[in-house]
Amino acid sequence: MNNEFLSDWGKAFCKTVSSVFFIDTDGIVIARAPDEYRFGDSVSSEPFFDEVLKKGSYSGITTVDGRDSFLSCSPIRKYDDLVVGFVAVSQTITPFLLESLLPVGHMTLTFQGRRGFSERLRANSPSGRYRSIIVDDGLFDLYFLSDESERELIKLQRNIIITFAIVTISTMIFLIFFLRRRFEPYSKLVQGLVDYSDKRIDLDGLLDVTSGAASNGVEEIRHIAEALTDMIKVLKNRVDDIQSYSGQLEYLANCDSLTGLWNRRKMDQVLMTETENSRVNGTPLSVIMLDVDYFKEVNDTYGHEMGDAVLNSISILMKSCLRKCDSAGRWGGEEFLAVLPGVDSQRAWEYADKMRSTMENHTFRDGMKITSSFGVTLYRPGEPINEFVARADDALYDAKRKGRDRVEAR
Repeated sequence: MNNEFLSDWGKAFCKTVSSVFFIDTDGIVIARAPDEYRFGDSVSSEPFFDEVLKKGSYSGITTVDGRDSFLSCSPIRKYDDLVVGFVAVSQTITPFLLESLLPVGHMTLTFQGRRGFSERLRANSPSGRYRSIIVDDGLFDLYFLSDESERELIKLQRNIIITFAIVTISTMIFLIFFLRRRFEPYSKLVQGLVDYSDKRIDLDGLLDVTSGAASNGVEEIRHIAEALTDMIKVLKNRVDDIQSYSGQLEYLANCDSLTGLWNRRKMDQVLMTETENSRVNGTPLSVIMLDVDYFKEVNDTYGHEMGDAVLNSISILMKSCLRKCDSAGRWGGEEFLAVLPGVDSQRAWEYADKMRSTMENHTFRDGMKITSSFGVTLYRPGEPINEFVARADDALYDAKRKGRDRVEAR
């Protein structure tokens, strides 16, 4: 019951947490760190304290001093069995804290708030490459960002467009207030800028307007129109280059350099999208996982160049057996994954057997014959993606264990 001692003891831990406070069995705060002079208030009406009294402890998300926080509360026992009070530790949920929890830089984690109201906000928010996570009674959004190079490129493009918009608006104001009454051709320039601002014409349309005004006989109009024309041409070329480069970057970031199929990162995004579509629309979704049989022996006997050629041929044969709406990617090493939206387990098994037969009958370089083993599974609405893929992997290993060159389903 020594307030000063408890407060000093709690301060020792406040470098890593937001607050530490001690509560007696009636719910009265008898000491708080780092606010050593703030005590005597009651938390007996707080939901977390009610749960502590019922269950003996609490760990979850609640409001502490008006801020959403992670909180853990445990009893303090005398003689190992007599509860004389409680100690609670809280950590305020901040963007910096959530960022520190992520393993890689191309993800962001945001706290949307308590479930209910936060879910209504979430439903009205723009869609993105995200996944909702529920912890205790709180709702978090895990968002997958694009490549760093792509983000920088998009940022540069946005800055150029904003700069051009500022210049356009400034020019438009100047033309409207000072020159429109003097020269009728200014009206065409102004209207062209307004049409572009309202997205009724594109840069090419605006370029036609300024080029036409540049041929006007009035010297002032000609100089202004020529300056705008040159500026639009430079901006148009720069935007075209950025858009082309951005598309190339996105393609390179999502493709496996050896086979040309989607890479693991892109396949994760495909799985996230297709499982959500399956859950919302109630349509079936299947995956096929394949692994090249005895691939290590190919590398050991013929070298890695031959192994790369085999993987490239496998990817071509795999895509030839799938529909345009299906997605195929290299999952890792000699493992490949196909995602088949709208396909049940029976049809997925038939697609897999078609691949198996095609690869078995194909003659690879130097007359080599190679087979593959396949695992097939059907998505169960609501299950985590890692469990969905793991089940296909288990089916694949069933095929390996039963002799290879076969299809197994789970």
